[in-house]
Amino acid sequence: MGIFKKDSDLNRLDTLIGNGTIFEGSLTSKESICVEGTVRGKIDCEGSVIIGEKGRVDADIFADTVLLGGEVNGNIVSKTKLEITTSGKLRGDIKTGSLIIAEGVLFEGKCQMITEDHGVQSSDEFVENEEIPVHKIGKSKHDALFP
Repeated sequence: MGIFKKDSDLNRLDTLIGNGTIFEGSLTSKESICVEGTVRGKIDCEGSVIIGEKGRVDADIFADTVLLGGEVNGNIVSKTKLEITTSGKLRGDIKTGSLIIAEGVLFEGKCQMITEDHGVQSSDEFVENEEIPVHKIGKSKHDALFP
């Protein structure tokens, strides 16, 4: 998993949504989240979010880094890096500091690179002059990012 800066980052993985598990609602973590099952709602993570090959997320994701090997139907704000592997599928818009997309990926949406001048400081911050449609799942404090 090339998304981790060092081996100690693996020790910060504190939440696992296992294969066969369905989580509905708002999932928040200060560390990292791995999804091998299904998440519906919203993910807000200060660390890394990993969606495994069997993982499915029907939610907007706000995280420092995201590794996508499964399926996401929603928008992704990844402050540092978003990596989509060959098995990844994304139907939604992206805002990220760095983007890696492997050959064969399914991506339907728009992409905006976060720069120092227009960066996202937190998932609550409004990014001006944006017209990116959101895949509404419900009201959240992040609606300002995707008006």
